[in-house]
Amino acid sequence: MREEYFINIAFDTAIKNYIANKNNPNNIIYNSFLVVVIRILVLIYGEADLLNPYYLNNEIAFLNNLGKYGLTKSDIVVFKDELFNFYKFSLMNNKQEIKQKNPYFQNILKILVDMFITKKKSTTVTFEEEETFLDLAYTSHTTDYYRISDNYYMSEDPNYIEKYYYSKINEMDVTKDLSSTINMNLNLEALKYVGVNLSNISNMSKQELINAQQKAYNYFEVDASKPNRDEQLQNSLDYLKTYGKRHLTSGNGFVDILLLMSVIVTSFSIFAIIIFTL
Repeated sequence: MREEYFINIAFDTAIKNYIANKNNPNNIIYNSFLVVVIRILVLIYGEADLLNPYYLNNEIAFLNNLGKYGLTKSDIVVFKDELFNFYKFSLMNNKQEIKQKNPYFQNILKILVDMFITKKKSTTVTFEEEETFLDLAYTSHTTDYYRISDNYYMSEDPNYIEKYYYSKINEMDVTKDLSSTINMNLNLEALKYVGVNLSNISNMSKQELINAQQKAYNYFEVDASKPNRDEQLQNSLDYLKTYGKRHLTSGNGFVDILLLMSVIVTSFSIFAIIIFTL
């Protein structure tokens, strides 16, 4: 007789492990990917909307609850299928001597980001909730060792989900309203490095926002008078997230090439001196 699962084996396993380990938050199972997915769903929808349908074995109610903030039915179906595909791939991958990146890892996280964004658009989300989401969602806010390791182990680009999250945030109406008032582009991801986030941005005056944006330019050493300043700001931000330090640039491509060549020549000179003194 075939064993029956709630929705599919991936969901069933994830929910059972969540229930069994939620009182032990520091263990490896509670911080494994499938359980973290359930933890994110609990953060977004509330534990009752997830566990009550599970206990009642009501799959339709469970999936309907995932759409209560506006996520489309097609996205919910894709999410269900991708979680199952992730589970199957993981089983196969564990048997391989050479492990591969799990292609479903980022797909699932993208849908979870979409779920969180639809909630932000339809109801109030606190700063603490946003920080918890970013901690769970395998971004630079993540503090747990197991989740940090999984991000590098399974993802082609460990910074991808954070970049995707802020790209979706920048599409929200709040930024549209602000940009029309101030006549400037607000890079919310860059602003967080100077202490500005969505929980306080709506209470700032026009001049305070202008000052904050200027601080962001200064922090990343971007010339605010240049017409491509916002592109340079994003490039420096991407560099920081990838290499862990700010990317210094003159704003002039030819000058930057000369600077780079001078560094290379200097490095070769030092190397030659070491060789010939041996």
